[in-house]
Formats: sequence, structure tokens, C-alpha cells
Amino acid sequence: MRFTLIVFAFLISTTIHAQTSKSLLIRVGKLYDSEKKAFIKDQQILITDGMIQEVGIKVKKPKGAKEVDLSSCTATPGLIDMHTHLLFNQKQTNTGFTEASKVPSEQRMAQGRKLAQSCIEAGITTSRDIGNSGQYLDIKLQKELANKKGSLSMFVSGPILSGPGGQFYKPASADSFLIDQEYSIIRNTQDAQKAVNEHARQGVNVIKVCAETDNGLLETELLGAIVEAAKTHKLPVTAHTNSDKAARNAVLAGVNGIEHGYTLSDSTIQLMAERKVYLVPTDVSWEQGKLLVAGIGKKGKEADDYLESALQAMHDRLKRAVDHGVTIVFGSDYYNDIEGLDRGRSSVNVLVAYHEAGIPVTEVMQYATVNAAKALQEENRIGAIRKGMRADLVFFEGDLEQDFAAALSQVKMVVKDGMQVK
Repeated sequence: MRFTLIVFAFLISTTIHAQTSKSLLIRVGKLYDSEKKAFIKDQQILITDGMIQEVGIKVKKPKGAKEVDLSSCTATPGLIDMHTHLLFNQKQTNTGFTEASKVPSEQRMAQGRKLAQSCIEAGITTSRDIGNSGQYLDIKLQKELANKKGSLSMFVSGPILSGPGGQFYKPASADSFLIDQEYSIIRNTQDAQKAVNEHARQGVNVIKVCAETDNGLLETELLGAIVEAAKTHKLPVTAHTNSDKAARNAVLAGVNGIEHGYTLSDSTIQLMAERKVYLVPTDVSWEQGKLLVAGIGKKGKEADDYLESALQAMHDRLKRAVDHGVTIVFGSDYYNDIEGLDRGRSSVNVLVAYHEAGIPVTEVMQYATVNAAKALQEENRIGAIRKGMRADLVFFEGDLEQDFAAALSQVKMVVKDGMQVK
């Protein structure tokens, strides 16, 4: 009798599943194959139960499947932004950092939900949020979004590990709470071990450390202690750096990634390539750079000269890193609260900056897909369009290969976990 009931229950379960299982067949004009670094014409993508079932020129349509014709669009894997700050929205003022940090937690959470939705609508389906999120508000937002189908997937770092004084400046004693709220302060190896252990206990996915701050470089001994502590929890470490010295120290300490790396010598770049340390260039395009420069009060020729000099330096170090074989990973670092600029679209615009540096579209798109997925150790789930992968996809109106900047800003549809969310 018990066996009969079990079989009966199984049959009912499978019947219900078959009846509720939904398939989506999408036709596209072009598809970006991130693993082959190529655009393929006239493809069809079959999605069932949130997974990609088949990809090809002619895919058999299952009975009852919904069909969507996006033959005017280019399909890519959902974009992966490896440097976000969804719990932080800073105005371009001298007190912007303080004001953004003083926003109450619940307000920051509401802001985070809104910014996460903005990212999804711009084609970013996965983000790695690395700091400036109070004390583990990023983990709270991560869990909340994970329970809501079709929402942005988040990987998080918790508070940034930093030397005394925090990252940007040494505030007055009355504002010392900002340091305690936004950072985990590392003064010695014991602090390093304690901070990493607590981050691991809270459930972070990565450790972020400031290898340098406005107050100087973090000691190499402390960088090494952080990396060794992270290894015991099987957590990767990525390092904020501006100068070549800080980046080199971090690479020698054993970090997995370098954030920004605005100034990198050829010898440091070569060391990164040899040690397989990826670079997250948080660059800006000419168009967006003009808006940011105007926000700090520069105008006319002064603004253009300032921006051109900065962009030339960014382009140079990116091309040298590419030439040396360093893995490049897309990261926006967009945290600005500027009227008229959308968080998601502004973040995606960083890909235009890479293209303006002379990097081919086929390579730029790898930075935001398969390269980022590998850095997250998620390459078997996201970052590519093929059978067995999670159905995180974005469809850009137009030919992304031939008209990159224009098409990138025209998102026609986004699919997250197999669900149409835009």
C-alpha cells in the first residue's frame, strides 16, 4: 500500500510539473558567443524552467511554448558588473560621502532595491557589490533579492578592510562613526584574522581590501595576513589600488584581483599576468566623463583637457594590460547621484569606455560575461549562452557588433532566471 501511494504521488507530481513547465523560444538577428568571442547570425534560443535548453539556427518549438521574435536584436549573456555600490548614492559635493553614509539603513535598503532594478533594466543580471554598504547591508539586500524571482543576483564583500582612518580621508572625531560604519579597520595581523573571520561568518562571497588610502599604503604584512586568512575560508580577495606600488604589493601578497589600477607599470602588469590576477578597470567614456567633470566645476577647454589627459592614461594602461595577457573584468564603480543619469545605464556605459580605448567589441563583451563569470567561479552557470546555462540574457535593439554604443543603450528585453523582467 505504501509503495502504491509513493508511485501515485510521483505520477501526480510529474504530471503537474509537465502542465506548469513553461518554455520560451526566442529568435534573434545576432547572438554573442562569449566563449568563442564571436557574433553569430540568425539564432534561436529555447528556455525551459529558467534554463537554456537549446541554441541553434533552427530549434524545434515545444508544444505550448511562447515564441518571441527579436530578429532585430542582438542577444548576449546577462551582463556581470564586478564593482558595484548599490547601498551608496553620493552627490558630487565636498560632503557627499558623509551625507550618503548618514542615510538611515532602511532608506539605504530602499535605495538599493531601486538601484538593483535599474541595473536589471539596463542588462546587468549579476553584480558584485564591494563595500560602502554599512555593516553588512549588502548581505541583507542579497538575501532579499535572492528570494524574489527575476531580481538581480548579488555577490557581496561586506565592509571594506582598510587601514586606520578609512579609505578617503581622516574625518573629525565627531564623524568617526563613518569609519566604524563603512569599514573594518586593520591595524595588525590579529585585526586581519578577526575581520576576515567575521566576514566569513556573516556569509560574504569576497574580501575587499584597500591596499592604499588617502593616508598611505597598507603594510604588505597586513595584506598577506588578509589573503592567508581568506584562504582558510576559501574566499577570494580583491584590492582597491590607485598607484603602481599599491598594486604590486597586493599582487605579491596573493590577491585575486586589482580594482581600478589607474597607474600600473609594465613590470606590475607582467606580474599580474604571470600570477593570473585579473584587472577591473573602472573607466569612463568620453560622453559620461564630460558630465562627471562638469559636476566638479570644470568647464570649457579646461574640462576637455583634464578629461582627455585622464582618459589617455586609462586607455594606455588598459591596452598594455591586454597586450600582456592580463584578464580584464568589467566593473563600473558607479556610485554618483547625478540628476538625469540612471544607475544601470551609467554602469553599462563603462563598456563604451573600453571600446573607446581601441578594444574590439568581441573582446569588450567578454569582460562583462565569461571573464566576469570565471572571476566569480560561476562559469558553469552564467556568462555564456549555451545548453545547461542559467537563462540570464539581455537583448539589445540593433546590431551590437557594428553599432556598439547606440545598441548598448537600447535594451529591448531582459530575461532573468528564464523570466522576462523587461
